[in-house]
Amino acid sequence: MKSVSLNPLPPEEILDEMTQCAEALVRRQREQLGYPFDQEVNLAGYYQWLRDTGLCEVTLINVGDPYKTSWDMLETDEFERRSIDFLAKSFGFSDSNHWGVLTNGGTDGNMHGVYFGRKYLEDAARELNLSPKKSAPILYVSSEAHYSVRKLGDILQIETRLIDAQPMGQMDINDFRRKLDPERPALVAIAIGGTFKGAIDDQDAIDRVIREVAPPAVYRHLDAALFGGYLPWVEDEDMRNVLNQQLRHFDSLAVSGHKFLAMNEPVGIFICRKDVPNHLHTYSVPYLNGVIPTINCSRSGFDALKLYWRIMTTGENGFRAEAVHILKMTQLLERRLTESGIKTWVNPYSNTVCMERPAPVVIHKYAMACGECPFFGKLAHVVVMQFFNEELIETLVTDILNSRN
Repeated sequence: MKSVSLNPLPPEEILDEMTQCAEALVRRQREQLGYPFDQEVNLAGYYQWLRDTGLCEVTLINVGDPYKTSWDMLETDEFERRSIDFLAKSFGFSDSNHWGVLTNGGTDGNMHGVYFGRKYLEDAARELNLSPKKSAPILYVSSEAHYSVRKLGDILQIETRLIDAQPMGQMDINDFRRKLDPERPALVAIAIGGTFKGAIDDQDAIDRVIREVAPPAVYRHLDAALFGGYLPWVEDEDMRNVLNQQLRHFDSLAVSGHKFLAMNEPVGIFICRKDVPNHLHTYSVPYLNGVIPTINCSRSGFDALKLYWRIMTTGENGFRAEAVHILKMTQLLERRLTESGIKTWVNPYSNTVCMERPAPVVIHKYAMACGECPFFGKLAHVVVMQFFNEELIETLVTDILNSRN
């Protein structure tokens, strides 16, 4: 019971308005096709558990390092650690060589990657005795990577060089070679699934250029917001290995929890090599029992519980089945659009289907994302997620054709 008596529900007229809004949102649940959110989150049991345990009336905040061992406040660090460890293993990190934290979303994960990378490279420059002019790192990112990386370069005041992209969205390796500075540390942001066309930057080609140009120090951060959810579970071993840290030797990656991992509100995962946070030179905060390596102090303790619930109710076999399903539905949608005379483009192992832009009525009904490309003209895209089925695909294709007629 609260110390101050409060109403359990808002006034009736307000509750009616909120209920009408909820009903309208649920009706449109399966018409949100332009953005990579699963609309089958399977969390009813989680929310019932929160109510049954009384945890829904508790404030839960995780602070600082989830791997800390001494903390008196209410927290769910144990389940945050378990979630990070599970995902780190799926990305090929060894049990003894990873550190991570849940973030507020993909952009926050990229913020950690760019910031941690800068601090790592600044330490490397000092160890190499580089001159002040040559010690400042340069951030390299493709023009088709998520806009957050460029924005973060601006926020963190890092010189950023935008690399051209090929028509289907991959980083243009020749342009990367032209722009890579041999005298300054390189912070390379690699897109594992471009935002609009779903392109995967070629890590092997990027590594070849790095070896040829030989900048004094390199930090590789992978933005795998969507693809990081399902690539570890696909059937093709070569594609699984795109995100295998022990094979690819990237330093960190960011993944969105509210995409393939099917959380129903923004949350992300940042994972890096265990030694990377050692270069942060963070302030010791006495009232927080020491050093705080994370950028954010406070995070949701419920996100850790919810993500762990999702992992435990899905399991490795469930993730594999979901990965197979979305790629199967992607192939079906691509085939049905092509059969219907609609120009369509899909990158290898991508669940993003680009198409010539349909009529506005279709775009608005299905909340499709739109873009324009000098190579292909006016485009829209659909991101195939777990809730897609044959009936939904046929309805979408029929609506596109009817709008043409």
